[in-house]
Amino acid sequence: MTFLILPHQTKAEVIGKIEAHVGNRIITSYDIESLDPVTYKKILNIPDETTRETQLSQYKEQALNFLIESTIMEIAAERDGIKVTDAEVDRAVNEIAANNKVSVEQFEKMITKEGVSLAQYRYQLRGQIIQARVRSQIFMPQVVITDEDMHNMIDKKGDEYGLKDRYKTKIITAQSKSEINKVIKEIKKGADFSDEARKNSLDVSAAEGGDLGWVDVTYVPLEMEKALEKVKNGGMTEPFKYNDFWAVCYVDGFQSKYTMDNETAGKIKNAIGEELFAKSVAEWLKKHKETIIVLKASDRFKVK
Repeated sequence: MTFLILPHQTKAEVIGKIEAHVGNRIITSYDIESLDPVTYKKILNIPDETTRETQLSQYKEQALNFLIESTIMEIAAERDGIKVTDAEVDRAVNEIAANNKVSVEQFEKMITKEGVSLAQYRYQLRGQIIQARVRSQIFMPQVVITDEDMHNMIDKKGDEYGLKDRYKTKIITAQSKSEINKVIKEIKKGADFSDEARKNSLDVSAAEGGDLGWVDVTYVPLEMEKALEKVKNGGMTEPFKYNDFWAVCYVDGFQSKYTMDNETAGKIKNAIGEELFAKSVAEWLKKHKETIIVLKASDRFKVK
């Protein structure tokens, strides 16, 4: 059974045995049993006593840890002035059910088929609302995304956004290194690169003077990519191995992978923001955990 880390709803009265104190709040056996009543009842109906007790113990431990983490998050949020009421969660459930064109009762049946109780789903919604408010009220005003952040993200995940260095280039290929060096020598003497390509190149681009147009380094051999990188500002490359041939390129245009349209830049900024937010929340929650005392009833009987 997997539980999301979501906020715990406190009750006005104590129902059931106290299983844990979290700060000034309590978690009872009723909270644990009612978190996923369908699963809990299924476990209770297991005939074999050993299997039943093992699964019941696992369920209670997972449910308790889930509720502890949930309660810690809710306390931490309230310390920073962020609170989500039951009425707000009710409205959210009603809106989601309405958007699915079903009643709340029908919606509950839908999510139960997916293995999620309505209680768990309410915790999930409460947690999402809390995190959204923590994000907008505490962290987002502090987020500053620099050019360095953008470049680092593009270096790591540029492929996902279709961002790669591109070169406007021409190519000449020959059977051997000595032959390509002869061509290079003629070009250095003043011969036109395109003319030499038409006369000597074995590449299919020879008729167009070796013109390859804009080349994305994703689709060229590594040796060619390395050669092109050395002449970003324009000019002729050193000879390089090109599949079964030798080649030389002439670069007369370069487009950096860091150049992008506003839409792509926005997507990358959002991705960076999500990473910064996740890191900030983890640090924020860790700081609060250090000052929120958690006492489990079961720990009282452990030998330390």
